[in-house]
Amino acid sequence: MRRLLVALSRAYAFITIRGYKVWASYRTQVALNVVNWVIPLFIYYFMGVAFHLLKYTPDYLGFITVGIAFQGYFSSAITTLAGRIRNEELIGTLEYYIAAPLSPLSLMAYSSLWGLAINAVPTALTLAVGAALGVRFAVDPLSAAAVLALYIASSLGLNLIAGAVVLIVKQGNPVALFASVASNLLGGTVFPVSALPPWLRYVSYALPLTWGLDGLRAAMLSAAPIPAIAQYIAPLAALAAAYLGVGVALTRYAYYKIMREGTVAMY
Repeated sequence: MRRLLVALSRAYAFITIRGYKVWASYRTQVALNVVNWVIPLFIYYFMGVAFHLLKYTPDYLGFITVGIAFQGYFSSAITTLAGRIRNEELIGTLEYYIAAPLSPLSLMAYSSLWGLAINAVPTALTLAVGAALGVRFAVDPLSAAAVLALYIASSLGLNLIAGAVVLIVKQGNPVALFASVASNLLGGTVFPVSALPPWLRYVSYALPLTWGLDGLRAAMLSAAPIPAIAQYIAPLAALAAAYLGVGVALTRYAYYKIMREGTVAMY
């Protein structure tokens, strides 16, 4: 009986004192966890709406192949820098990382490139598998390159924002959650955004993922020239400029804040 009580008291100490109190102390992280738990339900719900009501296109395989292939540029690029900074915080090397002989913006930008580079592998593999399964690609190289360049530029801007947020809040990254929700629910990866209710549809228009995937589908499945996809390129260019501008400004502010407050080593 005594051993049981000791075991229960230790379990209580690890769960409540060591686990819960530390977890609950990061309020942003708690809120993001709760949201992340319920998101899959909405994803499958809207997939059902799309299939049942819209019957979007007979070439659904092509639709989803392009969506899955290029969605990774958005989600992985945004989480790469944030994950790198968080890891440096945990192992206690963030000070050495920041002390590199580079400007803060250069350091953050160069650290973002790995997520973009490595994602070329699953993108190519997904497109190859799609072609093997019967997807008929009709590609306009110039249109595809233009859309992809703007899409990656906007993702880089969001990556800078995500990294700066981690530097400031330490744990709990709303930008990373935003990327996860956007890539699976709002960006039109596996079902068209027309399946969303109007208010969520308008939110999706603020995502470069939405315009990027629609533009890439037109350029890669229908060989649409640049004039035919101007409706996707123009908002994508505007979003790329906006996200890069905010990313640069927030990166500079984050470095100034942690240096002034002396919180570089805190996490």
